[in-house]
Amino acid sequence: MTDFRAEAIEAYETTRSSDTRGIIAALLHLAETIAPAGTGIPRGGSSPSWQAAALSYLQGGQHRAKTVDRLVRWLTEQGFDVDDDAVGLGMWELVEAGRVKANTTGAQPLFSAVPDRQ
Repeated sequence: MTDFRAEAIEAYETTRSSDTRGIIAALLHLAETIAPAGTGIPRGGSSPSWQAAALSYLQGGQHRAKTVDRLVRWLTEQGFDVDDDAVGLGMWELVEAGRVKANTTGAQPLFSAVPDRQ
């Protein structure tokens, strides 16, 4: 399952076909529904501290949706040592956890915070 998830995310991030991206996003969602995070699937060494900072960044400002490139630049400016691959995987982990949503209609996914339910 881990290889499937990593390969699906890599294919998702490298394809420009919106049909393919939608299918991969649906498969990742289905995989998460069947085997939710924390059921033995390795999480790729993501740092919870940078994920919390990225989530705060997405929650602030007028233009909340950000690409992985933009998140990496901001995190680097904040002193985090991250790369595109780690941030990409970490953002998908936040999507799986329901904290972030991904807009997959463009060439690159745009990540934005899910509003807190009141």
